[in-house]
Amino acid sequence: MDFLYSVILVHSFILPSLSSEVRIDPLVLIEQGLVRGLISNDGSYSSFLGIPYAQVNLSDPFGEPYPHPGFDEVVYNAYDGTKQCPQSDKKAEKTRCSPTSLKSGEEILDCLRLNIYVPTVASSQNPLPVLVWIHGGIYAVGSAGNYDPDKLVRQGIVVVTINYRLGPYGFMCLDVPNVPGNQGLKDQFVALRWIRNHIRAFGGNPYNVTIAGQSAGAGSVLFHLYSKKEKLYNNVIVQSGVPQNLLSFVDADVDAAIKIALHLGFNTTDTLQALDFLSNTSHVLVSRAAADLDLKLRPCKERSFSGIESFIDTAPYYFSNDIKVKNTAIMIGQTSKEHLGSQAKNGDGYYETDPFYDNIKEYFNLDENELKEAAQTVRQFYIGDESISRNMISELETFTSDFIYNHPVDRTVVSLLKEMPKAVYEYEFRYVTDQGLEGAPHCEELKYLFNFYDEKVEYTEQNQIIINRLTKMWSNFVKYGNPTPEVDELLPIRWSAVTNNSRPYMIIDSELKIENRINKERMAFWDLFYKAYGKYNKFSTRCHD
Repeated sequence: MDFLYSVILVHSFILPSLSSEVRIDPLVLIEQGLVRGLISNDGSYSSFLGIPYAQVNLSDPFGEPYPHPGFDEVVYNAYDGTKQCPQSDKKAEKTRCSPTSLKSGEEILDCLRLNIYVPTVASSQNPLPVLVWIHGGIYAVGSAGNYDPDKLVRQGIVVVTINYRLGPYGFMCLDVPNVPGNQGLKDQFVALRWIRNHIRAFGGNPYNVTIAGQSAGAGSVLFHLYSKKEKLYNNVIVQSGVPQNLLSFVDADVDAAIKIALHLGFNTTDTLQALDFLSNTSHVLVSRAAADLDLKLRPCKERSFSGIESFIDTAPYYFSNDIKVKNTAIMIGQTSKEHLGSQAKNGDGYYETDPFYDNIKEYFNLDENELKEAAQTVRQFYIGDESISRNMISELETFTSDFIYNHPVDRTVVSLLKEMPKAVYEYEFRYVTDQGLEGAPHCEELKYLFNFYDEKVEYTEQNQIIINRLTKMWSNFVKYGNPTPEVDELLPIRWSAVTNNSRPYMIIDSELKIENRINKERMAFWDLFYKAYGKYNKFSTRCHD
C-alpha cells in the first residue's frame, strides 16, 4: 500500500518535470478508493471534480447524510463537477447572481459532492494552504460547479468548492427531531470534516484551511464560526453576507412540509406524513413548489430535541463564540452599491407604497405609532421631504443596501472585535467596467476571483490588474492570514487591520487606497437607530429566548 501511495503521488504531482507532450491523469488514494482527476492544459494544476463527500439517504432526503460507502469502480473518474443539489427558484425570476448566467448541471438528490483544484507543485510532503469556497444563492440556488477557481489556484493554493442541500432539502425547520433545521449547514460541516481527513492526500494542508463565501455563502461561514461545532479551519473570508443580514435568517416555519405537500395535492396536518409523501415525490416538483409558495427556507434557530445536537440554538442578534473567534484572522467586506438594480422590476404601484415603512415593519416588532415614527425618521434621512417615485431609485437602493447588507456587516465587525480575533481586515469593492453604474453591485467581485460567468471578463490591462490584485490579496490571506504581508508594485500599500478605535478599510478600485470607516455618516445613523429600536428587532434574543 505504501508503494502504491508513493506511485500515486508521483503520477499526481511531478508533472512539471515531464515532457509537455506527456499527459498523465493524476491519481490519489483515499479511504473511499482511487480517484482520478484531470490535468489543466498547461500542466500547472490538477482538478478532481464531483467527489462525493457523503451520501444522501434517498428514502429520507431531508434527514442526516451518512458516510459515503466507497467507490464501486476500481478507479473513480472525478471528471464531472456540474452535478448540483435541487434548485428551489422561480424560473421566471432571475437575478444577476443566479445560475442562469452560469453553467448549470444535472440536479440530483444525492448531490453532496465537492471539487478540488491542486497546483502540481503540491504533495503530501509539500502540502499547500487550502481555500474552501461555500457558494451563495440565498440558500435556494447555486452549486460548487459554478465557480472555476483557475485564477486562484495559479496563486499557489489548493481550492475546494462544495455542494450542500438547498431549499426544502437543506433548510426546512420543522417541529420533528429528524428535520430540526439547517441541514444544508450541517452538510457543509460534513464536507469540512471530509476535507480535514482527506485533503493531505491531494497535497493540501488540513491544518491551514480558510473557509470563504459570498452572500449566503458568507453568512454560512460565520454560522460555522459561531456554532458549537468543532473548528476545522483557521481563518475566514466573508463577502457581502452575515447572519445578521436580514435575508440570512428566518423564524422557523414548522408547517413548511405540510404546505408543500398540500400544494402538490396531498392533504395532511401531520408533518411526518407530509415528509413521507415528499420523500417519494420528484425533487423538481418539491423544490418548485417551495419556490411557488415563496417559502423562506433559510437558516433558523432550531427546536431543541433530546439527543439531537443543534447547529444554531439562538437568534443571530447576539451571536457569540469567543473560543472560536479568538486568534482567527477575518477578512470581511462588501461592494459599494449592494442593491444596485433591485428596483428594476418594480412596477408603478410599488412607488405608491412606503418601502421604508414596509421594511421596518417586516423586521421590527413595533406598535403602529412607533413604527410610523421610526419609518419617518429613516425616510427623512434618505430622501428628505421628497415623494417616493422613480426619481428616488438611487436613494431607495442606497437605503436597502444599508439596511440589508452594509449595517449588518458593520454590526458584525463591532461584535467580532469584542472576541479578540487575530485580525480583522475590512474592504469595499468599488471597481466596475461599466462607467454608467453608480457603484459595484452584489456579486460584482466574483468574476475577478473566479471564472464565474459563462463569458469571461473582457481582457483589458485594467481588468487584468484587478484580477491580479484581488487573487493575490485573497491568496495571501489564505497563506498568511494577512492580505498584504509585504508591499510591492502590484500591492503598493499595506492593508491594516481594524481595531476598536480605528476602522481602516481597503478600497478596491482602479487604484487601491485606505480610508477610515465605510459609509461612516450612514452607519452612524443606523447605530443610533439600533440604539433606539434594536431591542425590538424580530431576531433579537430578547424577543425569542
